[in-house]
Amino acid sequence: MSTNTVNISNAITPANANNAEITATLNYSCTNNTESSQYVSVCLGVGNNDNTTSLNPRYLTAPSNTKLAFSMTLPDGSFWGEDSRSAYQPPPFFIPSDATITDSVVIKFALLPGFGNTLAMQGVYSSDFSGNHTTLTYQSAVESTPLGCETESYQQSQFPFTVQATVVNACKINTTSNVFLGSHPASATRFTGSNNSAIDMTCTNGAPYNIGLAPSNGNINGQGAMIDTESGTHQLPYQLFSNPTDTIWGNNGNTYDTLTNGLLGKGTGTVQLHTVYVTVPNADVKPATYSDTVTVNVNY
Repeated sequence: MSTNTVNISNAITPANANNAEITATLNYSCTNNTESSQYVSVCLGVGNNDNTTSLNPRYLTAPSNTKLAFSMTLPDGSFWGEDSRSAYQPPPFFIPSDATITDSVVIKFALLPGFGNTLAMQGVYSSDFSGNHTTLTYQSAVESTPLGCETESYQQSQFPFTVQATVVNACKINTTSNVFLGSHPASATRFTGSNNSAIDMTCTNGAPYNIGLAPSNGNINGQGAMIDTESGTHQLPYQLFSNPTDTIWGNNGNTYDTLTNGLLGKGTGTVQLHTVYVTVPNADVKPATYSDTVTVNVNY
């Protein structure tokens, strides 16, 4: 390889764990030290280092014992391996006497969907292709084109390399949806509304997070005020809660550690839904439609 480590990404999250990819160039050269021209054929093979025969997927592993499934693909779209069907075999080439021919092949390294990559926990994942896990085999002849990769008289060389990817803690809000409180008479007191999928989010498996809710008035303790949508002059106070038993849900800090009235959670690598509860003390205001915008802040 042009580098001994192929780094797919330093920032793998559930959002790209199924499709992050990179290409790397494998450069090789052949030198003819004889007094006559030579025909040379080359085969570049890479074996398995995880006691399996699978080329799709291969796996990157980490100390957490979780894995990332990946593949190595040749320019023709086939999976790169070591036998006569999966090794890379460029067309045979001609080398004059005392000359060197240099060539290269671009290999695609890609994380794969369908193998649980989104469940990977934070850490560095790698797969080491050293020792006899890589083989460059070659054969030369003076008068005719050499045979294919299966020829036993080939000479061999190795090109060790490591494939790597780093999973980081991250959170993404997929969607948010409104909390509707319904219609109530002006005489109504203390009514509550909720939405059990108000916050739809995905975080790295094992990543701790703390969600803060901030009403548009900037109150750090979740005490907001809905504004009538007609004149914009009348207000209807409300309180945000994280559960039906009135645990205040606010935004009094801007980091995971300093936010003390947020909602704590831990990522699973899959979608997590969070319920938002809203309580209105009373409806003794001008009859109208009232609304407010709440900002969701996720600290991790």
